Amino acid sequence: MWKSGKTDAEIERLLSRYRPAEPRRELWDHISTFPHSQISKSPRTWPWAIAAAALLTVTLGLHGAVVPAPDATPAVDTQRVNAIEEELGRAPGSEVLAEWIARRELRAEQDARAARATSLEVVRQ
Repeated sequence: MWKSGKTDAEIERLLSRYRPAEPRRELWDHISTFPHSQISKSPRTWPWAIAAAALLTVTLGLHGAVVPAPDATPAVDTQRVNAIEEELGRAPGSEVLAEWIARRELRAEQDARAARATSLEVVRQ
């Protein structure tokens, strides 16, 4: 029983009176001729499109091979990762997020230590 008070059989009987409308008769002609007419007029564009796609692929591949990985920090403490993961609630994917957060915290701590060391050297001079 639905909120309307009708049973499934009654709803199916009401819906059986209706059927989807058929598409317009000229729709197939429009679909079959529109894009193909433009492509057939300029068949020479396909080699350029393939060359552009290949160039983009090679460029991205070389960029990925040459540019160093953005996360070159040493391994993080597993206790820290577990603690962050507990705070996140151990949801699916929380371990990856917890490790990312722990790496960022470690990187920030290293940067703060380096900044303190630099400021102490400046003060001594």
